[in-house]
Amino acid sequence: MTNLKKQHLIKSENLNQTHYFQSVLQEACRLNLLTDSELENIQLQCIQLLARQAERYTGGESSSIMEETAHNIFQSIFYTVGVYLKSLPDADISIEILKQKPLTELYREGKKLVETQLEHAKQIYNQVQDNCIATGNHAYNDTLQNGIPAFFSAYEVDYAAHETPASIDYPLSSDKMELTGIEYINDYLQKLLMENQFCKNFTTHDIHCLLHGYDAHYQDLLINIFGVVLTNAIGCNLADKSARRLNIEPIGRQYLQQKLVNMTKNQLDAILHDASKQLFEEFNISGGLLQTYIAAAIPDISPRLKNALENKRLEAVFISLKENHPQPAVRFEDGRKMDDELFRKIVDEIRQCRYVSDKIAIIRREIHSMADLVDILEGYCLFNDEFSQLFQSLGDMELALLSKRLPVNGAASDLHYTENEKEWHQRLNSFLKEMDLVRIGAQIFPSQ
Repeated sequence: MTNLKKQHLIKSENLNQTHYFQSVLQEACRLNLLTDSELENIQLQCIQLLARQAERYTGGESSSIMEETAHNIFQSIFYTVGVYLKSLPDADISIEILKQKPLTELYREGKKLVETQLEHAKQIYNQVQDNCIATGNHAYNDTLQNGIPAFFSAYEVDYAAHETPASIDYPLSSDKMELTGIEYINDYLQKLLMENQFCKNFTTHDIHCLLHGYDAHYQDLLINIFGVVLTNAIGCNLADKSARRLNIEPIGRQYLQQKLVNMTKNQLDAILHDASKQLFEEFNISGGLLQTYIAAAIPDISPRLKNALENKRLEAVFISLKENHPQPAVRFEDGRKMDDELFRKIVDEIRQCRYVSDKIAIIRREIHSMADLVDILEGYCLFNDEFSQLFQSLGDMELALLSKRLPVNGAASDLHYTENEKEWHQRLNSFLKEMDLVRIGAQIFPSQ
């Protein structure tokens, strides 16, 4: 008897996550869990709560507001109460709470939860920034640099808690589009954080080459980087090689074609799940949430793999890394600084750029001396992983010249440098450590 599960009257699958409060009431009425008088009482409390919020909205200076504004405030109230009801163990308890407690109290508790989630989202966003992927993909960079901050600036807890005032263009591997407001942002950031954490197992250079192999213009695509990386990592394990370098050569695809072509869908699902478990061991992924998230991505890979096998097009699923080392249009020379006024104009132009790719284009077009390049690095023109993307665009000689300007004694000489100088030193050191060993050798020991 102790193993019997409680049978819930209201099924969670029948509830709308966007309009949770309303759907709880609808299900309660359908199942006769609320009397007419109880429902009328809840509706009356909603109207009274709207009147109170409307008075706060106008500062007590007006007794009327526009119909659209009133509707928006109403939706905000419903959303906030819904957030509280979602925090309860099940929807059946929600009905009892609605019967017993004033709606103002439920709204107050819901608002506390919304505010707590908002602060939590800000903390997660800081973590996302700290471990973000260094990539040229515009949707990824714009979402992190502009979309999410716009939400925090515009989100209104009191009168528009249900809205999501942000342009979130970067697609996740699994996105709960039915959520809105702070619930959506929290869910989005938590998943993006996990995606970033997984991608940090691979070098910036290898991820760039993988995406370039996927599409030469991947910077402009609405592409999920985690999904591409995960698929190739699993493909490497299926091909009996380490996933760390991500690369799958044509001969590896031939092997996989022969190995997998006759498998059923269920067999493919099983072997993909086994390969994902190998990733957990190879990269010491012990967090249950990330393991669950990776497992949830497998059903999307399986049908694509099945179709590719049937059409002998495995290159559409498992990608070969493609090097892309464009040589700079000009060579930087040590010295020969440009005129101060012209330099200031270029710096202002760079700072106004929205995308790092545009900043790099200006630098390559206008900056011709190593001294000016260093001034750019120290001039509040680049932020976070934009440094890595600039370094990625430079040739071997340019990186070698920059590396000569790094402190010889490491941390021992930090006292002699400004914070800006120390930042690009650290960024360049980190970049060089991640790079392919052959290329590092060319940068540190350039040919004369």
